[in-house]
Amino acid sequence: MAQRQHYFAAGPAALPDSVKQQIQLDIAEYGNSGLSILELGHRSPEFAIIIEQARQLLRSLYAIPDHFEILFMQAGATAQFDAIPLNLLSNKSLMTYVDSGHWSRRAAEFAEKYGRVQRLSAVSEAKSVDADVMPSERADWQITADSAYIHMTPNETIEGIQIADISDANVPVVADMTSCLLMRAIDFERYDLVYAGAQKTLGIAGVTLVIVRQDLLQQATEQTPYMLRYDIHAEQQSIVNTSPVFAVYCVLQMLQWLKAQGGLAPMLAAANERSSLLYKAIDEQPLTSNKVSSELRSSINVCFDIAGEKRLQQFLAEAEMQGLLGLAGHRHHGGVRASMYNGTTLSAVESLAEMIAAL
Repeated sequence: MAQRQHYFAAGPAALPDSVKQQIQLDIAEYGNSGLSILELGHRSPEFAIIIEQARQLLRSLYAIPDHFEILFMQAGATAQFDAIPLNLLSNKSLMTYVDSGHWSRRAAEFAEKYGRVQRLSAVSEAKSVDADVMPSERADWQITADSAYIHMTPNETIEGIQIADISDANVPVVADMTSCLLMRAIDFERYDLVYAGAQKTLGIAGVTLVIVRQDLLQQATEQTPYMLRYDIHAEQQSIVNTSPVFAVYCVLQMLQWLKAQGGLAPMLAAANERSSLLYKAIDEQPLTSNKVSSELRSSINVCFDIAGEKRLQQFLAEAEMQGLLGLAGHRHHGGVRASMYNGTTLSAVESLAEMIAAL
């Protein structure tokens, strides 16, 4: 029997075994359609049921109010870096972006093509490579009412940084939750638009969820491309062109799996258990280090360094031999990164912690 593989890559991410098994069955034939799920048409009655079931199950799990639309779009979360200012800027010229790491900075860079960007720092600026990453003082933030919206990335996958929700904004709050949707509760009284690529917590690459307040749908600028307009996707129930049928189907499979596990509360508890175990192993091992302060440590993407490049490479090679895959840090960051989404088992993290202890 082949060795059990545990996958820690940041995305595409690990899927639960039961989800993969159901997908295998439906690749052969979906229901009694006589077709593989890979062949199912986007205008078919079967797909109409799939996408509506996914929409309603997500609404139920998150208690999403009726005045929010749930859209299934394409081109990944990166496409939303352009879509958001194009759809929300309207007649304003200022947007506010919270800088918490790589992806929030990328979003702000894209937005600068469309207007002025005010940046608020969520983390203190490290003065050296060895400096700890600490939270900045939120009391210093000045969120002006002239801003069209404020954008945040609650979980930064590259640096392993997690920031708290914004509770007191006087403008619409937008959040990139690509790496944390379905891993914790969301209070939709605090958010006006939430978006997430599916490949980390929702299934596979190919579809992006956008959950947006209905009264924000009619603000798109004239130059907004047809396929990026939220109002068009809402009007046409997200079947605007040839939809990514298989990707949406995988989202439904993940939602059904999550519901069977008991919903969002068990997912948060599991994430905290996995990350606590791993941070304990890192902190107790003199040869490993994590420079992120406890207030900012991600419970999803745990990044750490190993003393000595040779030792690091030996660790990564040994991990692969033991079936612990996808642990190399991001190409811009280096070190080790363990991404632990809903499909990651506790036994996988226990095996990784044992390896760290044995360095």
